[in-house]
Amino acid sequence: MSANGKNGSVIGKPIGLSRSLLDEVEPCLRNGNAVIASRQQNGSCHSVSRRKSDCTRRCILVLLLHAVFALAICLAFLVGHWISVEHKLGNATKTGSIIGVPVGAPTDVSAHSTALPTLLTTASSSGRQNHHSFNLAQPRIIERLIPLTPSPKEYTLLDVHPPLESFDLTEELHSNHLKTGHKDTLLVPLPLYILPYHYELQVDLTRFDTDLLVRGNMTIFLESYANSTEDEIQFHIGPNVQIERMRLRRDGKRVYPKNIKREDSKKLARILLRERLVKGKYVLDIEYNTTICNDHGVRCSLDVAHPNSSIKANSFTTKFEATLARSFMPCFDEPKIKATFNISVWHSSKYVVLSNMPEVVEKDDDRKRRKRLVKERTILTRFQETPPMSTYLVAFAVGEFVRMETRTERGIPVTVWTYPEDVMALRYTLDHAPIIFEKQEDDLEVPYPLPKMDLVAARNFQVGGMENWGLIVFEYSSIAHDTSGDSVNETVDRLYQEYKISRLIAHELSHQWFGNLVTIRDWPDLWLQEGFATFYVHQLLIEYHPILAEFDYFHDLKILFAVQSSEDSNLALVRDLKTEQAVDESFDITNLYIKGCVMVRMVRNLVSDFDFRAGVRRYLRKNAYRSVSREDLFASLPAYADHGADQELLSVVMEGWLINQGLPEVTVTRNYDNYMVTVAQRKSFSHNNRAFLQDVMPSIPRSSHISDYDGRQFRTSRGRREAGEFDESLFENLPDEYRKQLEEWKLRHRQTRRKMTTRRQMARPNVTLESRREEMRKVVRQFWLVNRTVSFADVELPPRTALIANPDWEYPFRVDYDVNNWKLIARALHSNHQDISAKTRMQLLTDSEYFLSQSEHPHLYVYILGYLSNESELSVMLFGLDAIHRLVDFFRGSTINSALLNYLRPAISQIDKLLDESKKDVELAALLSKVYQLRCVANLSSCNETYHADRWTLLNDVDDLHKQSTAVCHFLYSQPPNGNHKLTLMFEERLRKTGPQWITNIQLAACSRDQKVAENVAHKIVQTKNAAIYASSLQSDFSLHYNSVFRNALWNAMANLTIGERKFLFSTSDVDVQQASKILLHSVRSLDELRQVRQLVPDWGRKMSKHIEYLERQFQWINTISSGVLGNFFSQPHSS
Repeated sequence: MSANGKNGSVIGKPIGLSRSLLDEVEPCLRNGNAVIASRQQNGSCHSVSRRKSDCTRRCILVLLLHAVFALAICLAFLVGHWISVEHKLGNATKTGSIIGVPVGAPTDVSAHSTALPTLLTTASSSGRQNHHSFNLAQPRIIERLIPLTPSPKEYTLLDVHPPLESFDLTEELHSNHLKTGHKDTLLVPLPLYILPYHYELQVDLTRFDTDLLVRGNMTIFLESYANSTEDEIQFHIGPNVQIERMRLRRDGKRVYPKNIKREDSKKLARILLRERLVKGKYVLDIEYNTTICNDHGVRCSLDVAHPNSSIKANSFTTKFEATLARSFMPCFDEPKIKATFNISVWHSSKYVVLSNMPEVVEKDDDRKRRKRLVKERTILTRFQETPPMSTYLVAFAVGEFVRMETRTERGIPVTVWTYPEDVMALRYTLDHAPIIFEKQEDDLEVPYPLPKMDLVAARNFQVGGMENWGLIVFEYSSIAHDTSGDSVNETVDRLYQEYKISRLIAHELSHQWFGNLVTIRDWPDLWLQEGFATFYVHQLLIEYHPILAEFDYFHDLKILFAVQSSEDSNLALVRDLKTEQAVDESFDITNLYIKGCVMVRMVRNLVSDFDFRAGVRRYLRKNAYRSVSREDLFASLPAYADHGADQELLSVVMEGWLINQGLPEVTVTRNYDNYMVTVAQRKSFSHNNRAFLQDVMPSIPRSSHISDYDGRQFRTSRGRREAGEFDESLFENLPDEYRKQLEEWKLRHRQTRRKMTTRRQMARPNVTLESRREEMRKVVRQFWLVNRTVSFADVELPPRTALIANPDWEYPFRVDYDVNNWKLIARALHSNHQDISAKTRMQLLTDSEYFLSQSEHPHLYVYILGYLSNESELSVMLFGLDAIHRLVDFFRGSTINSALLNYLRPAISQIDKLLDESKKDVELAALLSKVYQLRCVANLSSCNETYHADRWTLLNDVDDLHKQSTAVCHFLYSQPPNGNHKLTLMFEERLRKTGPQWITNIQLAACSRDQKVAENVAHKIVQTKNAAIYASSLQSDFSLHYNSVFRNALWNAMANLTIGERKFLFSTSDVDVQQASKILLHSVRSLDELRQVRQLVPDWGRKMSKHIEYLERQFQWINTISSGVLGNFFSQPHSS
């Protein structure tokens, strides 16, 4: 036996490996030495040398091949490892970790970084402070020789967008802000050759409260629609669902599968059959168990009991939208797949269990059996069969609830379920839910199909409400409203709280038709549910609160414009959603709810209100219990849009608005010498209109740019003029002489129409131009802006007549004009604003703020606001109130602020007068706080600061928190610095006390210019380590004054935080910038203050440094115009 075979193996190979295989693998290494020895013994050195040379070459060649092969394996391993890491990073949810290592602020080695930062970036909903500790450990750094992903986009000034003015949508509807740390899941559509038509589900909840465990028996009735070439059945199942037993039957006979495979990464299971599926019906039985209330389980509401008790939870409610039904039960979890459900639940007799349908009426024998089970403390509750519905609408609510019931006029019971101690707080919900329910049923003229409607006030529910069919679940705080206290009966908070509750209830009830009765086929068309639900909320509330509901819509539209003008958040309404996380993130208040509502309203305006209502009824009745796409909606509405002389297909018009990012803006430019009008559209981008950023704008902007306001030059995004053909039939009844001139002009300026090269369809703004001639005759032009630009001549528009586009703000786009036309509009507003409709005036206020307030012509915007001193329409005045408030806040730290307030004082006085006359209206309640601030900062007598300050000093109690506190704040600010020792002592005493008045006292103390009070309150604020409190003290609810003493003290107090805490507070890491950090930084109101803040952190990082630079440019621009164009404007008379 050779030495290589002594141990039965060769280089780790098993015994019995053939020599032929060894010869192929190692021909030289195995035989070379033997050959050489043999030749030497025979004395034939030449032969030995030749054979040795041949063998050496062969060995070298094989070694090279082995080396190449080994190198290839190593490279493949490394590339695979890198791809795996990238895949983990790409699919990880945004939890602030990289490859499982928590990421916080970088470790600081200075002596001042010993304390562990515990800073809050959001306000706690409860009175307690929930500190968020973060890890200062360095994240793992992976170096790559070959980058597998593109380098991150360079963060520039054009990526900086100031935080929007906060608006109150505390209910958040379904918007999910709970981030889980588990891997995101790709959405894999199920095949449609076999589908369920009925589920039998029995759930055992007897151990949910002690073990957070649910057991279930699921029977799925399936139908194969034809003899198939497929031999597998796929369904959804979450990784936390454990299958105990499974059985498949066809025609009563057992079908034995070949194998069962689970793909937890896709949350799928595959039953591989021994034969192909045949046409017919199958029955799939599954026994399983699942854990609840964890990251991988169903999202549920828990009430945690005492720590020492064996009871871990005493209630839970489910929320399966969008893709979480699979985490509770095996099912076909897609919205387009509908089936009926028979549900029964085993549970402890001390709990009430609710589901989508009412309980089955028990027979006598069942009652006796139930009584026996109650004694045994376990009962079975059966529910009636549901209509066909999607799995995400299946719902359960379990807890020690009590009921409050009322009925609609049609006899449908509307029941509010809550805990005994919460009954009084839900009386408003019980009283108003049936009214809203009946109103919606009457408007839609489609009866609600279920026999009951339950409303559950849950604890710790993660969203404001979930519209499960027949069982709506609300977060308790979203619909609770205690009116027992007399001191708050007439306050702003109480009145507006009632309005918000009505709005939330109306939204969830609307989903009983839009989403439950008619369900979307796939998630990209989610606007068909959320858009219609939000639209019908506005329609309902307009009847009960006309002023505020209409203001709400246009205020939301303004917010939508702001969000869609930012390139990092201008999402398309209809877009691909390929993962579970993408679907969850699509539930965005602005980009889904508001934009969807705006698109629905646009559809209504394009087909008329009568045809829209008839079409919606047809849509609901035709598609009841079905799943739909937007094509089904357009099939139920009139085919053509009603606008102008040309007919356009409604579906074609709307498609561009639905699938494109952002919103268009229309620019109207006039040449006053030859009557030419140029109308162009471009994608809205807010920085186009900021004068202090023009030097960093691209030479050819991202969107079109007006290069000369007189109309002689117009440049589009491709750098040259683009004009399309214009339909002269739009100008009927014009003189023959003018028609002849128009034909001659068209021949001289003939140009070939440019073709669209983009694959996306452009939005088609439907433009209406309106002007009023001297003889009070309106000139109206309506046309579709199909091209980017269209030009025409119109001799009916005299040079001194203002031209207004999109009158009555009928369609959702902004309009900009050349500066001369803006001046004509401003003069028209001052001379006779009532000639312009109220909604048009609202749009002019909004558009002028966007296009002029930070442009080269800010004085023109201020001049437009000045007309409000004569405004008498309340709805317009509410827009004016917001606009003036924002402008005063923007300039509050500048030297021009006092002159600005002096100019706007008549307008503020008119706002004060108009709202004071209507202050008893509920719809004005939420808006009065801004009036209080403006009346005091403008030193109006209605502030009455001395009276309120005396009462506050004696009683420390308020009838109207905002009114009195604003007046007290103004009184404190008006006191000379360090001049009132009594107030100093009083604040020292009150700031030591905790309770509901503490936050109010903090904000009031921040109004004082007393150095000692300012330092004391700044120290108290910084001690909270809560970024929300930091920002709220700078953006006070009670003042528009610029208190430099307090601000200086606050930033100095923040300097006492550790360097790690300050870095975390301002998000100086390049990984992500927290919204709270942006809000705090953008609360700065002067250049000197910014320089002070800049010293707090030695290195602001790549992103936050751009925010610093942005603010520096903004304040420098404010200083320039304060001594320039605005200073000159305020120094001149403004009567003309």
